[in-house]
Amino acid sequence: NGEVMPGQWEYQVGPAAGISAGDQLWMSRFILERIPQIAGVVLTFDPKPIQ
Repeated sequence: NGEVMPGQWEYQVGPAAGISAGDQLWMSRFILERIPQIAGVVLTFDPKPIQ
């Protein structure tokens, strides 16, 4: 989902329970980190990158 600030996005994982939830979160974050690396852009997990 696009957020209020340009270039700021969020995504959701689930529904899952127990170890499966942790596995899905780990894989989604792994994929999320690789896409910008391939595209040559910077990824930040800072909730407010622009003040």
